[in-house]
Amino acid sequence: MIKALVVDDEKRVRRGFIALVDWSAYGIAIVGEAKDGASAMALLGERDVDMMFVDIGMPGMSGFELIEQARSRYPRTKAVILTCYHEFDYVQEALRLGAIDYIVKTLLNKSNVDETLQRIVKRFDWERRHVTAAGTQRPFESAVVLAPKGTAASEEAPAFAGLATDGKPRRLAGGLWLCQAPAQQADEWLRELPAHIAGKWQAARVTAGEDDRVSAREAERLIAGRLPARLFYAASGEPGGRPVALSELRAEGGPAGAELDAAFGEWAECRWLLYGDDWRRFVAQIEQWQPDPARLQAWLRSLAAEWAVYLGWSGLQEGEASPSLSPSLDATEALYAWRQWKSWLSAAALLTQQRLVELSLSREVFASLIRAVLYMKGHAGEDLNQDEVARRIGMSRSYFSQCFKRFASGEPFGDALRKLRLAAAKELLRATDLPIRDIAGRVGFEDDKYFSRLFRDRTGMLPSEYRSALQGALEGGAP
Repeated sequence: MIKALVVDDEKRVRRGFIALVDWSAYGIAIVGEAKDGASAMALLGERDVDMMFVDIGMPGMSGFELIEQARSRYPRTKAVILTCYHEFDYVQEALRLGAIDYIVKTLLNKSNVDETLQRIVKRFDWERRHVTAAGTQRPFESAVVLAPKGTAASEEAPAFAGLATDGKPRRLAGGLWLCQAPAQQADEWLRELPAHIAGKWQAARVTAGEDDRVSAREAERLIAGRLPARLFYAASGEPGGRPVALSELRAEGGPAGAELDAAFGEWAECRWLLYGDDWRRFVAQIEQWQPDPARLQAWLRSLAAEWAVYLGWSGLQEGEASPSLSPSLDATEALYAWRQWKSWLSAAALLTQQRLVELSLSREVFASLIRAVLYMKGHAGEDLNQDEVARRIGMSRSYFSQCFKRFASGEPFGDALRKLRLAAAKELLRATDLPIRDIAGRVGFEDDKYFSRLFRDRTGMLPSEYRSALQGALEGGAP
């Protein structure tokens, strides 16, 4: 089965092209679609793609530029041009860059699609036999790989100045950059890593062992998928250390799926902030299982944003000995390794325990109040009241009311619940196209007019204005 990717900046055209053909009848499976060249290159790094159907006139990276880049990095992936221009010059340029055929979109219809695709499949089969007969891609040997520190991933290739390379730097999934280089030169370059690289990037050399006879494309896919975790959980972040073998990246990780989801659910109760045994088990599980760094860090940053006020984490400021725990200072955005997060979490645990002493609450009561907030977040859209929450955590209503107000820095239960509901509404406004009335109902407001007034009082904008502002920011390129 030929695995194919459709690349066109117009969603309607992509979907129409895919729906026009019974692809399986020609031995073709559409394995993905992309709206631009950058997205297509990312998919090529993640999936095994044999053929691309590429639009010429895309903004940013044109179809011609995409074919040229893909040809240098993934020579076995063939391209078919999708064009509105039935002109000789366009066809010649496409063929010069390695395209095996072209389709004029305005002329393609049900009456000629069979002839067109049979011709393309026949040409693809000839190209595959020809390439196989002439020789396969050179096997991977050694490369320097740079992974971004923090959350910002650069779209521009870092300067590998002074490194004797075997080709141009290539951007992999996850913001990694790879440059193939002989082992000796790579080691020398890493030992004296330029300051402009060391400040923004984690560096490693990945090498193939005697049993690792894989193509550059296969090695790149393995590196993109597994090296970030290897770097994130490394005991030391110093560059120029022991090379990472491809065989190490193949090693099985910890549990996934339901077992890992259950662990995240248990960690969310934050008992590891209060009890030494829970802390040691929490750290041991993360270091043994090594969950995906992107998921773990997203969860930890969410934890910081959600719990800073309740747990007293805003006590540390910039310039103090310990890293700041205030989300407003964006301290967590600069963390990029587990050893840093472990130190951050240790400081968070200390501040949490200081706060429970200040509030004259026991650890068990404090843990129960955390569970109460988690329950409120999870059931904010329901008809929730203080009696039910108190009953869920095994406290009397009066004692819960008294403790919760202290825990929430003087905020009564009703105000805290409304704040949680408005936060849920903001997320729905950002992530969905649901009508305002439906959003109000989903987050627990029976009266959508009251919801809109409250939303405006708390944010300065009506829900519709908030959504429009978000959409404007996205269209303008804001993160």
